[in-house]
Amino acid sequence: MDWDEPVIDERDLARTYDGGAYADSWAGVLDYRAVMRYASQHPDKGSYAISNAQDIPRGRVRGWVDDDGMPDAARGIETVRELGWLDATYRDDAFLALNTLVANVFSGGSIATETYTPSFALNHRDHRSHVIDALEMAGLEHEFYHEESEERATEVRPTTGGTVLGRTLAVLGAPVGPKTEIGDLTLPSYLAEAPSEVCEFFVLAYLANRAIHHRDKETVQIQEERPKSYREELAALIEDTANESVTVGPKQVTIPVAAARSLGLQPRYRKPVDARE
Repeated sequence: MDWDEPVIDERDLARTYDGGAYADSWAGVLDYRAVMRYASQHPDKGSYAISNAQDIPRGRVRGWVDDDGMPDAARGIETVRELGWLDATYRDDAFLALNTLVANVFSGGSIATETYTPSFALNHRDHRSHVIDALEMAGLEHEFYHEESEERATEVRPTTGGTVLGRTLAVLGAPVGPKTEIGDLTLPSYLAEAPSEVCEFFVLAYLANRAIHHRDKETVQIQEERPKSYREELAALIEDTANESVTVGPKQVTIPVAAARSLGLQPRYRKPVDARE
């Protein structure tokens, strides 16, 4: 595995968008690029000539060339590139931020099904939660929701680039929609090939939101009512990261003292928010 190669594929990102007239939204991006390349090489040609040359409907060409239009997928790719995510490798801070945000979707957040807008619940550290640092590292501004509510956890959401962030996290393997409705929920596939520090960032971000500490012992637990296969996958990732054994129970993953110490977990006695939704 080449850890210096970009992780995010622009084709996968394009396919999170509705292609409109295109069954495959990536095909729309390719047509758009072909039209704009031809137009730049033939500045004297109008939309009719370009349409004939590229065999693309004139109305579509006119919208791109004359009206500065752009397919949503092409615009999304451009935004992600400008943010520095598209070219990010496993070793780049931009990817480490995205990796942390993916972990937060699994452990304390969600991505809206229709809009792809992500929301992240703050953990016991409240406004010092690590997810805020990750959003800032990714180059995004944010705002808080439900701060005055006693019934809902305070959430943080990006104020700019929210939908492209959600789509990018989805491409990386973050679940979209209610996690309780995803029967085959699995951890991101990139973790199998990632450097150890990427896996460690993911695990520590996950545990910062979901780990339950006890006053009378150093053993740490994660309450997980998701499928057993998911609990086993999560336990294996934690075990590989800690280089110590981790056990799986009917509704939990238990991190024994040796593994907790290896991960450098600091005791706390506040139960984390329920992140099942």
